[in-house]
Formats: sequence, structure tokens, C-alpha cells
Amino acid sequence: MVAGCYLRGALVAGYISLLVAVEEQEQKVPSLKHSLTTPLIKVEDDDALLTCVVKNQGNFTLMWKKAAKEKAGNKILTANMERITSDERLKIMHEDGGQVYVLVVRNVTIRDAGMYICELNSDPPLRSFHELKVLSATLQPPVPTESSVVTGATASTKDSVEVWGYSTERPVDHDFSPCCAARNISTVCQGFCKLKNILDGNTGVNPSDCEEEFPDIVSCMADGRNHMPCCVEAGIPEVCTDLCRGEYTVQTDNIKSMFSCSAYTAPTLACIAAGIETLPKQPQGFSAEALNDTSIRLHWLPPAKTDHLTQSYRVNVTYLQFLSPVFSVKVDTSKAKEIYPPNSALHEIPRGKTEFIINGLEKFSLYEVSMWAENKDGGKSLSTYDIKIVTHMEGDSGDPEPLESPTLPNIRSCCISNNVTHAKCVDKFCDPRNVASTQLTDLMICAPWDTEMFQCLADGKDHTPCCAAKRLPPLCQELCSGNVTDINFKYFRCLSYMNELSSCMLEGYGVLPSRPVNFRFSNLQTTFGILHWDKPDTLGDTVVDYVVKYQRITPDTGKTMSVEHAKSPFILENLDSASTYEVFVEPVNNIGTGEASTRIVFRTASRKIEDLLDSVNPYNQSSCCLKSGMKPECLPLCSYDANISEVKSLARLCADEFSKVVRCAAGGRDHLPCCARRGVPNNCQPLCQAVHQASTGADFLQCLPNIGQIITCYEEGTTKLPPPIKDFKAVSVQDGIVVLTWQVDDLNGTFNTAHFEVYYKLVEENSTGSTVFESDQQINTTVPIVKIPDLETGKKYRFFVVSRNLKGTSLPSSIVTVNVSSEAWNGTSISGASSPPHLLEVDSHSATWLQFAWNPPAITHPEDVLKYRLYYQQVSANLSKFDMVETDVTTVQLTGLTPNTQYALYSTALIVTKDTKIESTPSETLIAWTDPAFPAFVEAPTIHPINMVTEGSSMTVLCIAMGTPLPTVTLYINGHPLRSEITRHMVTMVHNVTSDMGHVSCYADNGYGTPMIASRKITISRAPTLSAPASTTVMKDDVLVLQCKVDAFPAPTMAIFRDSELKQSMMSDDRISITARGDEEDMATFYLSMEIAKVNQSDGQTYYCHANNTLGANSAPMLVNVTDQPLPVMNVTQCCLQHNVSADCLDICAFSIDFDMMIRKPQCIPQFSLMMSCASDGSDHRHCCSTGGVPSNCLDWCRGEAVEESEVCALSHSKTIVGCFHQGKENLPGKPTNIKVRPIDKNSAMVFWDLPEKNPHSVELYRVFWRPVGAKGANKSDTVQRKLVLHELHSGTTYEVVVKAGNSNGTSQLTQPLKFITADEFIIATSPVRSNVGGAVGIVLAVFIVLGLVVVVIYVMKKKNLIVLSVKKPDSPSVAFENPFYAVRDPASTAQAVSAEDYNVHISSSGSWQSEMSGTPSDRSSASSSPHSPDKNESTEMNPSMYEQISLGVNGQGFKRFK
Repeated sequence: MVAGCYLRGALVAGYISLLVAVEEQEQKVPSLKHSLTTPLIKVEDDDALLTCVVKNQGNFTLMWKKAAKEKAGNKILTANMERITSDERLKIMHEDGGQVYVLVVRNVTIRDAGMYICELNSDPPLRSFHELKVLSATLQPPVPTESSVVTGATASTKDSVEVWGYSTERPVDHDFSPCCAARNISTVCQGFCKLKNILDGNTGVNPSDCEEEFPDIVSCMADGRNHMPCCVEAGIPEVCTDLCRGEYTVQTDNIKSMFSCSAYTAPTLACIAAGIETLPKQPQGFSAEALNDTSIRLHWLPPAKTDHLTQSYRVNVTYLQFLSPVFSVKVDTSKAKEIYPPNSALHEIPRGKTEFIINGLEKFSLYEVSMWAENKDGGKSLSTYDIKIVTHMEGDSGDPEPLESPTLPNIRSCCISNNVTHAKCVDKFCDPRNVASTQLTDLMICAPWDTEMFQCLADGKDHTPCCAAKRLPPLCQELCSGNVTDINFKYFRCLSYMNELSSCMLEGYGVLPSRPVNFRFSNLQTTFGILHWDKPDTLGDTVVDYVVKYQRITPDTGKTMSVEHAKSPFILENLDSASTYEVFVEPVNNIGTGEASTRIVFRTASRKIEDLLDSVNPYNQSSCCLKSGMKPECLPLCSYDANISEVKSLARLCADEFSKVVRCAAGGRDHLPCCARRGVPNNCQPLCQAVHQASTGADFLQCLPNIGQIITCYEEGTTKLPPPIKDFKAVSVQDGIVVLTWQVDDLNGTFNTAHFEVYYKLVEENSTGSTVFESDQQINTTVPIVKIPDLETGKKYRFFVVSRNLKGTSLPSSIVTVNVSSEAWNGTSISGASSPPHLLEVDSHSATWLQFAWNPPAITHPEDVLKYRLYYQQVSANLSKFDMVETDVTTVQLTGLTPNTQYALYSTALIVTKDTKIESTPSETLIAWTDPAFPAFVEAPTIHPINMVTEGSSMTVLCIAMGTPLPTVTLYINGHPLRSEITRHMVTMVHNVTSDMGHVSCYADNGYGTPMIASRKITISRAPTLSAPASTTVMKDDVLVLQCKVDAFPAPTMAIFRDSELKQSMMSDDRISITARGDEEDMATFYLSMEIAKVNQSDGQTYYCHANNTLGANSAPMLVNVTDQPLPVMNVTQCCLQHNVSADCLDICAFSIDFDMMIRKPQCIPQFSLMMSCASDGSDHRHCCSTGGVPSNCLDWCRGEAVEESEVCALSHSKTIVGCFHQGKENLPGKPTNIKVRPIDKNSAMVFWDLPEKNPHSVELYRVFWRPVGAKGANKSDTVQRKLVLHELHSGTTYEVVVKAGNSNGTSQLTQPLKFITADEFIIATSPVRSNVGGAVGIVLAVFIVLGLVVVVIYVMKKKNLIVLSVKKPDSPSVAFENPFYAVRDPASTAQAVSAEDYNVHISSSGSWQSEMSGTPSDRSSASSSPHSPDKNESTEMNPSMYEQISLGVNGQGFKRFK
């Protein structure tokens, strides 16, 4: 009802907002209502953009602030365009006169999260609020907020210190640096070894950098004291008490290690600070030794400096099991524990003692002992480590006190008497116990006394056999003999064998014990075994200790492990089951380590089947997920051992599946008691009952910092708690009586279900889904059927059932709702349904759509497949029937709605089975309004950087649009759409900016009113590029005019120089005039002209046009040739005759295409293209023409083809074109001649040709094109030979082939197409078309003959099944075959991806053969299309789309190809 009343009020609010908008427009009052206030969610290290839109700002100041907690006041970040804060990551994006202020926060961190305020200092102030949420990139739990730190006096100035709000009794000065140093904590992390540094935040290093060392740091911090009682009293949950025990749980990628204890850091540190002065430390050096078959002796040392805090010691002795005295028989552990169960005993020992003997133990049995210290107030230290110890077999006892070891030979005196004078050499080499630590420097320093030292060290004995047995190299064995004459560098390799050398020397002196005897094992279990041995025969009484060494051999080889201070019998534990080990024992006396025992190889027992079954969870979570309809790609989340990295990677894909994950992880059990015990926050505790509701914060991802505690409870609960019931239904309904049945999911008694609890309640008319767990009455039963009497006839009741055992209960799995009357019951069973969806709400809204979200049912079986229905209708329609949409997820968008209209809605849940859909009762009813419609409005684009957008760099374009419904905003660059998005705020980063991106537009349309576009013209900053004539020929005494065109921005400095070093600049004088000007329409185009009157021979040289600006410099050479003779006459009369030029126009062809004569004969202008074709002389001069400034629409004349605007091209550019004809006459090749085709087989043929008639020796490469006749795509290949084999031809298909020649200066024109057909062993070819009547008649006749032959051939081949009458269409269209190099790109297809290789096969703007060959070699010409009809023999080249230019690189000019 509250939601309904609230949304009904939205109608009034809507009309009020409209009136306010009109009033504001009229009065021009400031407004911030168009600001974008949707919460912004970013990941660490992203950039966040918060947008504030201010209308009618006037002279008021707009400030960005960040909201501070409590009473500290909001922090001012910016004022208008000025940054106030010292944080350089913050800046403002704003354009003078604009209405948008964008606060940019670069590289956001967790601490940047919070509420940001856009405030206008009007009267009263106007504010808009913008929330920024920051997700950790590593999904770490949140850090404590700044408000949790108490400011004020420091710890050193107060007797009572508050640790973030928790009081301690005295100053915090706990410095455990010595402990950290003893544990080899790195220097950089030792800042954590002072508690005050941690409290003040002055550790000097990021905690994540030291996490690997935290276990040792925390152990030192606890200082061996048990702070657990204080922590428990402070309410710290068990999962967060590891610091109180001196332990640190390293968070791994396993989801169960993902828990947040940041909220309990303060009380934990407060307890440690308080307990460090009052609690006793644990005893040091704790050890245990079996004295005989019934007694053990314990030994320890009191803690240094804090023994006064110890009142007494407590020793805990736990009997584990008896052992078998028969070595070949092992004890069944489980049966042994049944016969004589484990038990513990406590012993109190007064302070001051360091030894204690425990008597009366069981013979040859396994015990575990530990101890701790206590003070008079009951405070305790941490317990020592647990020691497992075995009492002796009956009648055996421990070894007596060891005797003194034999005396070593006096090697030192021997060395001194032999004049070894260096003290260090005496210490190192004259004591066999120190030889093992010899270094290279020792060997070098003591080399002068090598003979004397090793002779004394040998003591007159030859130790070579021992050294050989220890595998010393032969050279090093000389040291063992004592006969060493000279130590040189060769002996340096012996340094790694000094330990073996020392051992052999000691063994040779007869001072070490021999090997232990009777080495054996017994009671071999899955993870431990008992080792036995007797003392050595030789010097056994001198043994003080034993060392046990063992190594795993199978299933894989492990490291050799050592256990010191071992005594027989010895328990070798922490072994792997079903593994093979090798073990031996070495005796140790005061001199050193004696001979090793024999080696024993044994294999541990395998785990029993029942043990393996016990370790497997009886609940199958993955099976539940599959049955509930989860997406297969989300199944990795269905594991109690899922990884955080998997959760992170699948979070977006599986956002709608987390409710299923929670349901199946909970397994239909009630885990709430476990979660409360483990400290799960209240807002996340609904997850413990499988209630996944994002709207209240009980969401899987929102609770991720505590998900480890929840998952641990899930896993524990599914092994102990009873499963939910299935197939709950009412099978009989009578007046006042209901009979309910269900299926039990614990038939084999795995979970020891004790009984079932049936809850029921009378359903009131206004009840909602939020009260589904409430009940009035309860009945218990031990069988899956119950009869409930004494109900009110004709009333509705709701029933649900839970299972219970000694550990807890299940969750209800479904609800049965019935009208308790015989009249209402139709005689069929009523199946249980889920509870209805709840907390239905409007997620977002617009004028034509409403987005709704709801929470899944609170009661449903975890394996149920759920769907949802949303019912809706217009309130004003007053209809009895609702429209309905069905969905699999808990959100849906209703589209096509009427603006400014009220709708009523409710939702239901469906349990979908193979045959039925069981629908729940309706959820609460919601009333919602659509927004009023407003036409789209868009501002002019804001471009950053504002001052200079550099070619090749990136620019950010910000489009701000308004309107309801949300408009579609499109960014156009130079009229090409680049990006569209339905939004009010679109930021686009444009990379690889090119010089022609001068027109930027933002377009907005929302379907209401007239679409709006706002544009901005920009000039791209770039280094100069120059266009100048490469060569100019001028007659002596004529006027020379050179013009250089410069494209640059900012405006360049331009000059003309005489030399390439640019030292001799040209200056204006009486004969020379230099002028510069800019283009009136293009701010980036400039012209530099030089005019020289009365040209003489000295003016003939190379000039250099130079331009430079702040972005670079460039120069272009301009060669001037001064001649006394006019340009050579080009007489092409014969060619004109062949092209049917009329007789009265032939005199134009006789004198270099005399344009002046043609003007006097206007009737000849239509034939001018034929004359230009003759003048081109079979070469392609477009490179020269384009360099000379001939526009693209006239370039076809440069290769002898017709142009559309012949009069314009003739008037403006004929002189330049004819000049290029003259220049190319000497260096460009003509067309290849006499092209022919020779058959090879039915699928291949060889095409060959002769040299061009024009400049035949200038050819560097040939390019061949071929295709089926009528196909739009063409194959191409390059060759340096005058022949090429064409492969993969189709028999019976008509092909055509053309060839062109080229060199580094350019190319020839294409030859006339030659057509041919392959058919088994012959080729039918046509000759190129000639322009004469006789030839035409002959060709027509030949064509008829060829067609007849083709028909015959095709008929024969079809009979022989040699041809399939189908044609595979090319991938994409291309231009007319006469010009296969140059593709046309349809501007409507800009959305298609075009690879760089597609461009590189085309000719570049240079027009040279080199640029044609610059792309990746390809066997197929690029796809293209021609807008012209094929009979015109011409095509048009279009520029690539703006998107393609941006995608393919900075040098946009490289993608503009001439036709």
C-alpha cells in the first residue's frame, strides 16, 4: 500500500515538474535537474566521469564536493574550472559557455568511493548528488573507512588509549621487532612489527606487499599469549579470531577463504594491546621423551623476562590408541578407539619447574602432549605445539645418560708445530669439525701451508677408501690421503665435498659411533608408522641424539626430510597414504654424526572405502544446479571449492544465475545458526536461508567479502542437516480437514531425520509474500503424511513442512494453499507451489518503457526450475484482464508503453516441470507511472583536448543529450556515423585522429519531436605536408612561376631555399617576387609562390620549399630546367587517325595537342579525349599528374581514358597533363604487346606476352589480372618474367586476362582483354578488339564461330560430366575489369570490418608501382563495386569510411586511392 500511495503521488509530481520546467524557462532561474545522478560503478584503476548539468548558471560558482562522514564537513574539490584539492588525478571537463561540468577522477581507488556533490552557490544553494561505487580489481574485502580512526592525542601521551574506539588500559608500545628479526622478516615489512605503527598507519608499505610474511608477523604480535577470551568477550566471530591465537589465514583463490574481518580489526588489536602486559607467554623449548613403558619426561624453559606473570603451568596428556607389539601386525585404529576410547588428563605444575615426569601410562601406546602457562587471574598463554610420543614396549626403557665422547687427535698442535702461522688457517683446517665450512678465500689464503695442514689433518691415516665410498672425485681424494704437495685452482671444485671430507676424517679417528642396529618399523598406518632401533655397537654409549631421514619414492619422488632429536621408539607422522618411503637413522654424539643405519623401504596403508566415503559430501551440489536449469557455462560456480577468479570472470555472464547458486549451495537447509555464529552480517544472513534478494543487500556479489563464512556453513550444513521434503501436496480436502503427503529425501537415514514439522496459518485477504514464514500452528509427525483437523471450513490455509534432526532443520520446499471445504475441492491433489516473488519494484523508467525487478521466492525447492510472470494493465483502461510477459530472470522491461500513464502490476513464480507449470500466489501489487515525453535536445560536442587535437593522437568527444524517453545519441565525424548509444551522456575516445576529421556532430533522436543535431568544426593540428611540382621547364627570358601548397596547422613558417641544407633562402628583389597566402576556407591550407622574371640559365636549379611549425618540418624539391628551345613537339597524328579523329581536327594532334588551336575549333572539343588517349602513349601518368595538382576527376586523361568534365579539365589542367606526357615519354613503359594464352590442362593455362614497344627496357615488373567473364572479382599475380601459369581454372568457363607493365616511376595502361576457354587439351581465345570496321566485321564473325564451338564443347563436356553448370559468385563486387586495381567502397557499408590487407593491395596516392607492391601479396584482387554501368568502361574511386580511417592508421592519405 505504501508503494502504491507513493507511486500514485508520482502523477501529481509529474505535473508539478512540468509546471516548474516552464516556469524556470520563463524566469531563467538556475537548475541542476538535468544532471546525471545514476550511481556510477567503476573498477579500481578505471577513470570515473561524473556529469553535472547546470542551466542558467549566470555568475554563480559551481563547485564539486565530496561528502565526508560525521561532522568533518564536505571537502571542496573544484570551483568552476579550477582544481582546489591537491589530488592531481582530478580535473574538470568544461567548455566556456557550456552547461556541462564533468568531474574526471583518474585511476580510481577504493577510497574514492562515496557521494559527490555538485553545488551551485545560488540562494538557496542548488545541489545534485552523484554516488561513485568502486569495486576492487582483486575482489578484496573493503578497507576500514577513514571515519573509523579516532583523531586526537597520540598513544604516547595518554594513559588510556582508544584503539579506533576500543579502550586499552595503558599506552600501546608493543614492539616485537626482535621476534620479527629472528624470523627473518624482510626489512621493508618490519614496519608491521610495532603495534603503534599499525594503529597510526605508519608501516611504510602496502599490506598486500607483505601478506606472505603476515603469519610470522602475527605470531610475533600475539607474543605467545592467548587473547581469545578477550576477543570472544568483544563479540569477534570465530572465523575472525585467528589473530587472537597468533595465527593468520592467508586468503587464497578458494572462495571459502573469502571472508571479511575488517570490522573486527579494532577490537582484535585492542585485545592484543591490553593482553600483552597481563597475560603470560607460552613455555619455550618444549620436548618429551619416553623413559620406559609407562612413563614420559617433559622438559621446557620459562619465558624470558615475563616469568613473573606465570602462576603455574598446565600439561594436557591425551591417550590416542594402543599399538601392536607384533611388528608384522598393525592395529585397526577405529576398533582400537572403540575398545579403549581416547581420553585426556590435565596436570598442574607450579612456577619455577622446568621438568615433569608423567607416570602410569599405557604400555606401548600413542600419546599427545602439550602445555601452556596460566596467571592468577585465569589468563593463559598460547598452547605449545602438540608432541606425539610413544611409550616403550613392555620391559624396555630409554637409553641411559650418554658417556663422554672419545678425545679428538690434537690436530691444532700438529699444525702449529709444522709452522702453520696463520690463525685463520689453524682454525679452519686444523679442526676436522670446521673443515666442512671452508670457503674459496680460505683455500687461497692457506695454500702456502697445504702440505702441512692436510698431513696433520689425516693424522697418519689414509682416509681415501671412505672418501671414495662417498663419491669424491679422484682429485679430491688426494686431500683424504694427507699427501698433498700443491693446492692450485683445480682443487677449487673440492669445496663442495668438504662436508664429506670432514666426515671421513672424523670416522677415521674412531671417535664417531657406528650405525644403529636392529632398525625396524611397526604399526604402519595410512599417515604414520613407528620406527625402532637399538644403539650402535661401537661408541653407542656416547650417542646423545639421533636424526631420522626419509624420502617419498612413489607415487612421485619428494624431498629428503630430516627430523632431529629423535628417540626410539619414534613416530614418523604426516605421511601420505598409499605411498612408498625410504627411511634411515643416523647417530649423533658430541663429535659429530656417525654412520647411517640400513635403509628401510615401506609403504603406507591405503585409506578404507568407508574413510573415503566419509570425506565425500553426501549432497551433490552440481546435480542440483543442473536440475535447476543453470547455464552450463556457469556450472563452475556450483562448488564449495569454487575460485574467486572464476566468480570474477563469470560475474557478468552469470548475473542471473546466482540465485540458483545460492539455492543449490544451501541445499534446502537452514544455515542461519551457523552464519550467526561465524559473524555473517545481518544484511547477508538471508543467504543462509537460500533467500537471494539484491534489493536488500542479501546478494551473492554484494556479500562477497563474507561469502567464505557463508559457503563454509553451506558445506558443513549439507553434511549434518536434514534435506528438504519433495512432492508436497494436499491429497484430500474436506470441510475442516486437510490430508497432506510428501516424499522424504533421506530414505537411507544418512542425515538421521528425527521428525517433520508441519506449519500452517489462516490466510487473510491482505496477506503478502513477505509473511510466508509466519505460522499460527504446528504439528509434528515422524511419517510423510499428516491429517490436520479442526480447520475453519471455507477459509484459506497455507501449509509448509520442514525436516528436523539433532543438528537443525531443513527449509520449507513449497507451500500448499487450499480452501478448506468439500465444495471448493475438485477431487484432485493440490501440489505445492513456491512462495510468490517479493519486493517488486521499479528498477528504471522512461516515457515508453518501465524496467521492473523482484526477488526470487523465499520458499522453493533448490532443484526447482523457476520462471516468472509479470501481469500489467493501464489503470485508466479499467479492464478485468491483465497483459502478461513470462521470463526466466528476475527482471523484465515492458516496452511500447504510453507516456505519462499509470500502470498496475504484480508478479508470480512458476515451478516448471516436464508436464506442468505450478503458479504461485500473486506478489504485492505495484502502481507505476511512465514519464512524460519530451523531444530530444543535444548540445554541441565538447572535445578534449580543447586547444590542440594533434594528428595521430586521440581525442575525447563528449555528447550531452536530454529528452524523455532516453534519446539515441549518434556521433558523426565528417558526416559519417561513428557510434550510437541510447544515453544522455556519451563519451567517445577517437584514436588515430586524421587531418580530415574537421567536422564533429552530435545527433539525438527519441522518436518525439524533431531530431536535433549540433556540430562543431575543428582543425586538426599536424606537421606540414607539401605539394609542389617536381619538375618545371621554362624558356629563357620567360617568367617562371613556382607554387608550393602546404597543409599544416598551426600556421607554418614557409620559405624557399636554393640548397638542400636550407641555408640559402630566396629573397624578394627587383626580379624575384615571393608571396604567401592562406586559404580563405581551409585554415590548414597555405600557398607559397615564387615568380622570377626574365629567367636565365643560372635560375635553372633545384629549389626547396620548406615549411615548419611546432609539430614538425618538411621540404619539397622543385627542379627548374631552363632551355633555349621550346618543348619537343609530340606528333600523335597517326594515332588520332586510328581513333577516327575527324580530318579538320588532325592538326591539333600534330603539335603536342595544341590547345589554342582546339579553342579556335570548338567542334573538336568533343574529340579531345581521343587526342589525350593518343598523347598518353600507352602509359599511366597519374602519379605525375597528382603530384602536379590535377584533381581526381581529371586523372583518367593521364592514363588515356575519358573524363566526364572534359571542358573543365581541358581548360584548367591540360597543360599540366601534357607536361606529364612529355616527362613520362622517356621513363614509363608502354603496354605489353602480343598477349597470348597456351593450354596446359583443363584447369591451368600459361599466358605470355612480348615486350612493350615503348621503353621496353624500363620494365621492372608485370602484373596479370584474370577472371571469368562477367565476374566482378578478379585474380591477380605479379611476375618479373613475360609469362605466368594460371591455376585452378574451371574447364568450359570463359576467362579474360589483361597485363600491365610497370617500374618505379609508374605503370603502363592495361592491355585489351583477351578471352579464352579451357576444355581438356585446347584453348579458344579471342583477339583484342580493334577500332576499325573491317576488324570489327571479322571479330563479329569470329565471335559467332567461337560461340558455336563453345556450345559444342559445353554440350560434350556436360555429357561427360566434366562441367557443372553453376557459377560461384565472388565474395563482393568490383569495378569494371578494365581497371581492376582500384576498388570502390560503398559508403553505406561502413559498419563492415575491413582489414588493412584489403587496403594495401591497392595503389596509394603516390600512384607509383612501388606503392602498388607495398601490400601483402595476394592471389585475389580486392572486392569492390562500381556505381557506373559496365558499358562506360569507367569507375569511380571513393574514400574509405571515417570508421575505416580511424581503425587503420594515422596516415589517412595512404588510404585515399586514385582511380
